[in-house]
Amino acid sequence: MSRTKINYVVDLALLVQFVLVGYSGLLLFIDGHGTSHFWKVIHEKIGILMLAFFIAHFVLHWGWLMLNTKKCFRRNKETKADEIIEAKYTAID
Repeated sequence: MSRTKINYVVDLALLVQFVLVGYSGLLLFIDGHGTSHFWKVIHEKIGILMLAFFIAHFVLHWGWLMLNTKKCFRRNKETKADEIIEAKYTAID
């Protein structure tokens, strides 16, 4: 299976799990803060499964995350020059 298809399956599974955890959480909240044992078990098990799929999602997108983080914090030559000039004038004052 290609990486794109794996990513699609993981994302789709995360969506379904998100809806189920949200629905079961809402039922537990409305039904007296967890009096229904069935929904509490469903909520916990799907939450754990969701964590596993989130880790897989994170691993699949690691390269993209690192690339965009570097772009976000990259300083270009002009920024460095401006900082050096500013530091010199600040030191003179």
